[in-house]
Amino acid sequence: MTVDELQRLAEQFRASGSLGKPGALSRLFDFLLARSLSGEAPKEIEIALQVFGKDANFDVGQDSVVRVYVHKLRRRLEEFATRSLTPYDSRITIPKGEYRLVLEPGSAVAPVAPAPAPESAEPPLIQVAPPNKPRWRQWLRPALTAVAAFVAGVVLTYWFTSNPQDRELNAVRQSAVWRPLLDDDLPITVVVGDYFLLGEVDQAGNVERLVREFYINSNQDFLDHLQLNPGQLSNYRNLDLTYLPAASAFALQDLVPVLNAGKQVRVTLLSALDPRLLKTSHVVYVGYISGMGMLGDRVFAQSRLALGGSFDELHDTQTGTDYVSTAMPMGVEGGAFRDFGYFSTFAGPNGNRVVVISGTRDNGVMHVAEALSRRAGVEEVARNSAGASSFESLYEVDGMARAGLNARLLFVSPMKSDAIWSGSP
Repeated sequence: MTVDELQRLAEQFRASGSLGKPGALSRLFDFLLARSLSGEAPKEIEIALQVFGKDANFDVGQDSVVRVYVHKLRRRLEEFATRSLTPYDSRITIPKGEYRLVLEPGSAVAPVAPAPAPESAEPPLIQVAPPNKPRWRQWLRPALTAVAAFVAGVVLTYWFTSNPQDRELNAVRQSAVWRPLLDDDLPITVVVGDYFLLGEVDQAGNVERLVREFYINSNQDFLDHLQLNPGQLSNYRNLDLTYLPAASAFALQDLVPVLNAGKQVRVTLLSALDPRLLKTSHVVYVGYISGMGMLGDRVFAQSRLALGGSFDELHDTQTGTDYVSTAMPMGVEGGAFRDFGYFSTFAGPNGNRVVVISGTRDNGVMHVAEALSRRAGVEEVARNSAGASSFESLYEVDGMARAGLNARLLFVSPMKSDAIWSGSP
């Protein structure tokens, strides 16, 4: 194997687009190429640490992410060789059971075209008639035509008789919103925004009522609060209780069919979210804006929206417009209301994707989930995103009692996702 030849073929492979968008697969290829050019073969744990950002406690026996991506890269290399190279060209391969790139030579000798016969000054005296075609060739073309017509008929019959809902769902999954999450091997983590409840105790130490403190949203937040305010130790008791907005259940009802596409999908509460999941999986947040916690700090640091005096108020820094929700929490009777739904999709810190489905109150959350699980909804935001891969949008929802009667898309605006993770929240 010559270093120059391996480098040349690697550049040709990159230029072909076989690696897809920049992400884990391209990082793996670059890492293996660098080590192979230096004559080294890295171990699986080394790849997990340096390419996939795993920590020192990573267990290769329990997590197959390295093997999955190596298999995927091996398949892309084989497809590239089949599509772009001849059997006589050298090609890059990954030997089975190894983590290195090797140069596999092509056939030693290419076929030599026969030399043309010398032209004769005179035409031949005897003209030889071409042999008769075999009889089977006479009916081959009609037979192939009949087969093609039959296949086309089957396809058209399936199209017109298949469930329209299935076609709608497939179109949603292939949209610019969901395809980046469903088109690779990374798992999906659905993060549901929950609210931490404390027990307020009386002088006898009995829990008198449940209270919610907006700055305490996890066990760790509670411990940190007590360290700063030791005098309140006797006022509260950690009951390890959380509650979810009712909108989360209705939103998940719309989203589960979209995400149920043969991938691993797990659900966790925001109060129990392991920050490492923000690097090792795609993340879909569902819940109130006020429940976004550490994720909200990052998102709104780069959003054109800023929080107002409360989580029911949003300020558009580009237009100076203030959006104030008048919706009541679900379960509370009321008249007409106005609510706002927020959506964003952007690149995660490690080539993954983050999707935020949120709102100031229940009706905003539910409308965003409904819109993004419908073909018309995903096409509307994609059309207004002007091709941006990371963008956000805001919806206005009007209704009465607990029913949203009218909704409109206020704006779709690009986001700088690299600044989300590199800057300070």
